[in-house]
Amino acid sequence: MVLVLIHPQFQVLICKRTGNISGRIYFPALFLAEFYSIVIMWLQRQEIIFDEKDLKMYADGSFRIYFSTQFSPEVEYQRLIVMLEQQSRGSLS
Repeated sequence: MVLVLIHPQFQVLICKRTGNISGRIYFPALFLAEFYSIVIMWLQRQEIIFDEKDLKMYADGSFRIYFSTQFSPEVEYQRLIVMLEQQSRGSLS
């Protein structure tokens, strides 16, 4: 059976050697079909730091990104969730 993901998958990673903390998010294609513009706005924020090598795009339209931030990755992920919820509430009215 195939598992279809419809929500982002978020993890906090800590480098054993340096102790640097980063975030990793996998954005499934079905999720991006509805929330692509919000994800792009979130990624364009100055607080989200990444470059091309941190991005892996898949043939189905999904992608995975590693990012760092001045704040904690959890805080930035929660900001993404708030942005998504605001869009969802706006589309329900």
